[in-house]
Order: sequence, then C-alpha cells, then structure tokens
Amino acid sequence: MHHNRDDSCSAGIAVLSFLSGALVGAAIALLTTPKTGRETREMLAGYGEDLREKAKHLPEELREQAGTVVERGKEMIEQGKNLIARGTELATQGKEYLDEKKRTLSAAIEAGKKAMEQEKEALNRALESEEV
Repeated sequence: MHHNRDDSCSAGIAVLSFLSGALVGAAIALLTTPKTGRETREMLAGYGEDLREKAKHLPEELREQAGTVVERGKEMIEQGKNLIARGTELATQGKEYLDEKKRTLSAAIEAGKKAMEQEKEALNRALESEEV
C-alpha cells in the first residue's frame, strides 16, 4: 500500500480540523442556547466525553501516519540506492567504452604515422633515383 506525503498530511489536518470544529461548535452552542447551570454542566460533560473519545483515536492515527511516512522514506532510500548502483554501472560501462575508443584511435594514429613514414621513405627513394 502506497501513500504519499500529501495523504498523510491531509489525514492529520482532517483530524485536527474535526477536533477544532467540535470545540467551536460546543462554544457556539453554549453561547446561543439559554440553559440552566446544571444543563450547561451536563452538556459540557457530554462534549468533554465526545472530545476525549475522539482524542483517543488521534495518537493511533498519528502512529499510522508515522508508520506510513517511515515506510515511504525506506522505499525512497531503496530507490535512491538502486539509482546510484545503476548510475555507477552506467559510468563504468561508459568508461570502458571510452577506453576502447581511445585504444582504437591511438592504434589508428600510430598506423597513420607509420603509413606517412613509409610514404616519406618511398618519396625520398624516388627523388634519389631521379637525381642519379
């Protein structure tokens, strides 16, 4: 199961928003509804119970998100290791290719020098035979 960082953050924000909304709703209800002191205390106790029950799930939700984030981090580290290994392999192959091309070019240059030297000697011989 894959979750991205945005999903984890969104879930945490949703939980915190829900709890904040519950508190704001309780405050508005207290301010707008005329009740006796006893009724207000009972209502507050009820809101307190609801909030406590919802807050119980908050640490569990955060642990789940932390586990998801840690798992995603491990996956990203493994992908990074694989990319580094592949890059190292490609660099080695590239170096071997360049070394081979360098050897081929060096051999071609040497062959060209040898051919030029042979042509120079042949030209000198031809010039010497004309002089004679």
